[in-house]
Amino acid sequence: MPVMLQGNIAFEPEFVGNLAWLTRALIARDIDPDGVTIAKTTAGVAPAPRSTGLCYAYNVSTADDAFLVIETGDDRFLEKFLHHIEQTDIAAPLPAKGVFARLTRWMSPPA
Repeated sequence: MPVMLQGNIAFEPEFVGNLAWLTRALIARDIDPDGVTIAKTTAGVAPAPRSTGLCYAYNVSTADDAFLVIETGDDRFLEKFLHHIEQTDIAAPLPAKGVFARLTRWMSPPA
């Protein structure tokens, strides 16, 4: 798997299912996916206006960059991650979410 996932908290199945898409988005931005590591740990409870659930700390390192994103879920992290690495005019649409998207991924051949 080109993008390395680490941490003491499991990534959501939909996020893991989108790794092939994420790899293509990284390549489109001239980022080597083999050099990308995402570590997920517990960051604590979210402030009241945002959510009553847990927040997660995502430590991301690439060959050229390292940064931290604190979010309530993998889908929100993915949005911020793509915003952070945005370096070109190539628009990579976010993958669809939900049951239909999961069924489509299961039925589609791997990329």
